[in-house]
Parts: sequence; C-alpha cells; structure tokens
Amino acid sequence: MHRSRCRSLVTVAYLLVLVALGLTGCQIPGAGGPAPTEPAEAAAPVEPTPTKEPVILTVLGESFTLATLQALEQAAVTVGGTDYAGVGLGAVLEAAGSDVSDVALVASDGYAANVTVAEITDECLLAYAKGGALDAVMPGMSKSTWVRGVVEIRAGKPAAPAEGTTPSESAGADDVPLGGPVSLVDAAGRTVELESLPRRVVVVGRGPHMALHLLYMFPEGRDRLVGTESRSATASDFLPFVDPRFEQVPTLDAHPNVEQIATLAPDLVIMKGIAEDETADALAQIDIPVLYVGLETVEEFFTDLANVGAVLGNPERADEIAAFYRSRLDRLSERTAEVPNDDRPRVLLLEYSDRGGEVAVQVPARTWMQTVEVEKAGGHPVWLDSAAPTDGWTVVNLEQIARWDPDMIFVIVWYTLDPQEIIEGLQANPQWAALRAVQDGDLYAFPQDIFGWDQPEPRWILGMNWLATHIHPERFEDVDMHGEVMAYFRTLYGMEPAAIERDILPRVRMHVR
Repeated sequence: MHRSRCRSLVTVAYLLVLVALGLTGCQIPGAGGPAPTEPAEAAAPVEPTPTKEPVILTVLGESFTLATLQALEQAAVTVGGTDYAGVGLGAVLEAAGSDVSDVALVASDGYAANVTVAEITDECLLAYAKGGALDAVMPGMSKSTWVRGVVEIRAGKPAAPAEGTTPSESAGADDVPLGGPVSLVDAAGRTVELESLPRRVVVVGRGPHMALHLLYMFPEGRDRLVGTESRSATASDFLPFVDPRFEQVPTLDAHPNVEQIATLAPDLVIMKGIAEDETADALAQIDIPVLYVGLETVEEFFTDLANVGAVLGNPERADEIAAFYRSRLDRLSERTAEVPNDDRPRVLLLEYSDRGGEVAVQVPARTWMQTVEVEKAGGHPVWLDSAAPTDGWTVVNLEQIARWDPDMIFVIVWYTLDPQEIIEGLQANPQWAALRAVQDGDLYAFPQDIFGWDQPEPRWILGMNWLATHIHPERFEDVDMHGEVMAYFRTLYGMEPAAIERDILPRVRMHVR
C-alpha cells in the first residue's frame, strides 16, 4: 500500500514536469517527438564589468585615484640634475578643499612629516614613482619632508615654538629654530664664520661618503642634507640602512662645477680636505661658505666632529660621539702603554688593488689613519723604517717586504675584489708563502662591512680595536668585536639591534685569513 502510493505520487510529479516543459517549448529525452522551435534571438553582447580604479592617495578624507590625480595640474622640477614629474602638491590640496594651515605627509610605512601649507611652492609635487607610488619632492624644504611612498595627507600640527621664542620667531613646521653666529677654524686652517646655522647642507668633494657618514651621526645632519656628490655607483651604500630618505637626496655627478652646486641652494658646503681649492674659492664668490673636514688622523677627527656639531647646533651630540671614541682609545692606550717599543710586533699593513688592470701592493703615508691604527693598536709599522716620506700610498715590491720580515701582515683588499680569494691566492704564491708571517699563519685580510674599517671615516675605531685583538690578543681577550660592532651602529647611528643583525652583520668580514 505504501509503495503504491509513492509510485502514484512520482507519476503525477513526472506528468506535471512534462506539462511545464511543454509550455516552454523544451524537449525531454524519451518524451515523444521534438517540440516545435522558434528561431532563437541573437544574444545581446555582454558588457564587461568596469574595474574600479584603486585609491592611491587619501587627502583630508578625500580619495584620489591615479586618473583623478593626472586630471589635476601636473608639474615637473629638476633638483640636483634629477628630473621629477608628477602632480602639484598645491593642486592636490586645493582639489581636496583644504582649509588647514599645516598638513602631514604620511608614507606607507607610517613615517609622517609635517609641512606648513603657506611654505608649499609651485615646485613642490608628488612625483610618480615606480610601482604606482607617490614620492614627495619638496625643493627648498627640509629633507625630512621628502617623504617616499606617500599614501595619505592629513591635517598636521603647527610647529611649537622653541623655548624662549615667540611663534613668529619659530621656523616652519619642518624646521627647528636655528641660532648663530658661529665662528670656527676648519681642517684647512680657514676661519669659517656663519651668521646663522645652516638649514641646507651639501656634501661634495673627494671621498664624499666619509663626510656623509660623520654628518649622519647627527639627526640634524640627516634633516638638512639637500644634496651630495657620487664618485661611484652611489654616494653611500650604507646610509639607506640608517635613513631610507637618503635615497631621495639629490646626487650630483662626480666633480660638479660651482653652478651645479649652486642649484641646490646650499647655505653650507662640506668638503673633505686640508687645503683650500678653487671650488671653495669660487663658492665664496657667490656667498656660499665651505667647511673642510680632514678626518685623516685621530686629532683631525675630533676637531671635525666638534665643528660639525657646532654648525648643526648640537655640540651635545658631538660630545656623546666623542665619549664613545675616547673610551675605546683610552682602553687601547692603557693596555699597550706597558709594552716596550722593542717588544711590539712588527706589523705590515698594505693595500692590495688591481686598479688600472695592474696588481699592486702599497703602504700608507706616515700620518694617515691606516698607519695610526697600527700604532694605536700596539704594533710597529715596519714600513716607517725605510719608506720615503710621502703624502700618499707608496707601491712596494716583494723583495722589500721580505727585507722588512714582518711578524704579521694585514691586507686591505680593494673593494671590487674578494678578500678570501686574495688571501688564498697569496698563500698559494711560493714567494709569499716563503714569508715568515705567512708560514706562521699571521696573514689576514683587514676587516670590512659595507665599507672598510681602515678608511679615514668613522669606522676607523672598529679597525683599531680589531687590530689590537690580533696584535695583542692576551691584552684584549675580553673585547668582543661582535659587541663592538653592535654598539657602534646602535650608539652612533641609532640603528635597532634587529636592523644591525639584518643589514650589517651579514656584510661584516673580519675573520678572513
């Protein structure tokens, strides 16, 4: 009875489906002949669903796509030989209906820089960068406002006046109040007089990275650098790890002329040297002062450090940096003072290079930092016994090295070469292998990270301490060079330990022998 009722219900349902399909002109397999058909109408073309263009910038709550930005007034500017094209910052604020006095430019990583709207000129723009990013190009303003990867512009805060000043006396939102006058004697023996502290600093001349690495120990140096010169691929491969904004600093080609330097509108130019040259004289003719830094000796370094601190208005920071260096110099002096001169290991420090396609080994000048490092570390520089006085590197041959018969040899390997390959090549060379230092296992590559620790730039303190741990290991066995490296980049450049471990330590080479 139950099965019969189910079959009846199925039959009824099937008949109802047939009726419904018949009304629509459809055919079911096995349900009789074909249903009559009408000619099918052509299907209407399907319009593609428009893709909504992504918002790449939010300004005071208003959203902007790339197309809406490109519909605004476009702008172009050349700064330091670099061309920038984009949308005028003023036009963007006007389109957003801005009525605020200060805005904050916010980057994708959260970095924000305050800008006073009244100081925005027609040259200020949001430049179109790679990957659809927007980079703030702010000629005439602090480098802190050259924000990379701007994703938002929001209402900013008016700059608070410094203690002892009135609001009208305080600088713009991105500038600190500057004092003056300043009078000092630079490395070239020149008296440099500034009516006020510089807001716009440019670093040019030979070895610009050396002065830049000193400048970037000061927060003001990072904010006020508006241009530099590059004599290699970049002005410094190191500084982007300290401050990503460095990559936005306008960079002049090697050996810029006075007109090119003047386009950066500096009110101070820093150059490395101990004698005035024609560039400084020409800049003086157009009222642009020059500060020379020497950096070649310990004494020069401390003078240069104090001078940079003075022109940046932060002598306290200069004192902090000096204390870091002096504590380590005092340790070196105290522990090596008891070693008689006759008992000091005979050390040869030389540079190995293939510049110009020719391999050469050479020793440094008597007064240069490389020589000073050996002496401060408690070694006796053997090349001073017979090398002619010079103000540069002196090429030496293997016969001369054999006559010196050094106890230890430290090789500064030219930056384009691999230290491990050079040391292994020297060890495999029969003439080098005959040297006593090589036979005793005392042939080392001088340490380096992104830059060498022998150069007359701030890293010399690392090189000096590393030398001491090798020349007098029994007197410096408690000195942990890994800890010294961490302290150096943390104290002098404000790098976080995680950043040092990620960006610096993998590049450190101090165990090549």
